[in-house]
Amino acid sequence: MNNHQLHNHPLVLLVLLLLGCLPIKMGAQVTSDSSRLIIFQKDSVATFAVDPLQQLLSVDYKGVLMQYSPQGKALFQYYNTTLGEDFTIDATDPFNILLFYKEQQTIVLLDRTLSERATLDLRDTPVQYATAVTRSHDNNLWVYDELAGRLYRLNARGEVLFTSNDFRLSESLTEGPTQLLRWGDRLALNFPQRGIALFSILGQLEEWWKITEVEDCFFQKQVFYFRRNGNYHRYFPQQQLQQALEWPDSANKPVLFRTQIDRRYLLFAEGKFVVEGY
Repeated sequence: MNNHQLHNHPLVLLVLLLLGCLPIKMGAQVTSDSSRLIIFQKDSVATFAVDPLQQLLSVDYKGVLMQYSPQGKALFQYYNTTLGEDFTIDATDPFNILLFYKEQQTIVLLDRTLSERATLDLRDTPVQYATAVTRSHDNNLWVYDELAGRLYRLNARGEVLFTSNDFRLSESLTEGPTQLLRWGDRLALNFPQRGIALFSILGQLEEWWKITEVEDCFFQKQVFYFRRNGNYHRYFPQQQLQQALEWPDSANKPVLFRTQIDRRYLLFAEGKFVVEGY
């Protein structure tokens, strides 16, 4: 085998790519080939989340939260008639699920059967107006207060455990984040006008990623996925490289997308939801 053949051998190419010796193409094709199987389908889905056990949490247009097993079996249901239909889901801990009702400034904590463990009205705490909430590594709560420009860590009773400095002054911020995510031992805050702010587990600002106008984002291991102008991209922090995800049917791109291990979760317009796997 000559040098040219060796360099173009599939196994050698794979090793070079893993070692970072080959560039990553800027357009990543998201295939829908015959190796992918449809595991689960559902209609009338407004939004969804997936926990680390690959259990699905879907919300319909009436605000009913349903939990499904990885095989698509309906398990438990939660419906709150007083807090409204619009809420976000933090399912990073499958045994401690967090719902945040922004309009009502209320956090609801659920157990693994979607039974209420606790409810916290943020208007009864020092927080003036929260725009994003997530669970902390020690089962407390991270809350960003847009009016104060501060990041708070609260316990389930609403007692303040940590308060950051005023980021409106130190970082010249005029708006709060739209998402607050836990990423390993760090926090990521999505400020659409400014970028992605990375904080330590202690709430100290460490760096900014200049990725702006992000409409939705999530982490899958060491890769950051985000949607901008209706299109999903992925960002590799170590290489500082971005890829645009190119869908087989460009006219039918998902409006909400997640990927986890061997599965893809796709929500299309008009509420069509599909789980694909290998």
